[in-house]
Amino acid sequence: MYANPASSISSTSSDGYNVIHHTIKQIFPHAIVIPGILIGGTDSKWYGELCDDVYRFAPSFLGTDDIKMFHGHDEVITVKNYEQTVNFFYHLLRNLEKSFEVELRDEL
Repeated sequence: MYANPASSISSTSSDGYNVIHHTIKQIFPHAIVIPGILIGGTDSKWYGELCDDVYRFAPSFLGTDDIKMFHGHDEVITVKNYEQTVNFFYHLLRNLEKSFEVELRDEL
């Protein structure tokens, strides 16, 4: 059996978390945003040495039938989940861009 050490705890007061939180509320206004635990192995284990915080988030609504489609033959997500995911990450990148513009202006 192979196991990795537990991931470090990511900050909920960092700029990165705040942009993710803002984007979630922007796209899913009725969502309650709280930190949680992701059980399972992800490629994010490789990012721990590159940055202080690693956030594992999938902007999809997954029902029992959706979960059955993961990690098997012909792994798929629904078209609706695909569209939501693309929309979320588009807005996340735009919001990150805006936050960096503010930081750069403040530094000048």
